[in-house]
Amino acid sequence: MSIEREFEGKTVTDATIEACKELGITRDELNFEVIREGSSGVLGIGSRNAIIKVRDVESGNNDIQKNELDAVPMDTEKIEKIFRHIVDHFVEESEIEVEVQNRNILLKMKSSADLGFLIGKKGDMIKNLEFLLSRIASKQQSQSVLVGIDINSYRERKNDQLKEKVQSMVEKVVSINRPLSLNPMNSYERRISYLIIEQNNEVTYTTKEYGHLKKITIFPKKLDTNLS
Repeated sequence: MSIEREFEGKTVTDATIEACKELGITRDELNFEVIREGSSGVLGIGSRNAIIKVRDVESGNNDIQKNELDAVPMDTEKIEKIFRHIVDHFVEESEIEVEVQNRNILLKMKSSADLGFLIGKKGDMIKNLEFLLSRIASKQQSQSVLVGIDINSYRERKNDQLKEKVQSMVEKVVSINRPLSLNPMNSYERRISYLIIEQNNEVTYTTKEYGHLKKITIFPKKLDTNLS
């Protein structure tokens, strides 16, 4: 079944990056229309996000075709070489480890240098690098490939913080016997949250669209999930 979805970002490029990461596709595979251009306003006043509408988003992909694609051997040498070339412009010494799972590539980098500039504000620089490398890898493999980057365990720390936050929320829901909502999340963050929530048999959850993200609401199982 084909559906349409809208995604937001500070710029059209940011919106397309979020769409590709959420849908697990490359920029070349993205069929979208610009609904609104982003604007920084005047001195921050009147700023607004860009909005794109993505068409022909397929739900229920063919499992046989997906399994055939996943079976293609993953060549990570070129991606690692490009990433190292970028890093070497800023850092003299670093270690890069590559992990592969299905169509996902994780580049784990460690260095004694301060790499905050490579992470960027709220991880923006990492997101841009991931998007660029994902496009290159997808073109090389002739299939959709997602590349993730973990710099000095930044991703691991963020994951740990998210797990603690979700666990705390689950415990609070059980304690007060009332539903509570987490902040809107992307698909990667939601997958982590689902794993934590599902470990507790006293709660359940629902997920609703929230712009280009989704919001998870956690409920005590004794309550009707249709209640707000």
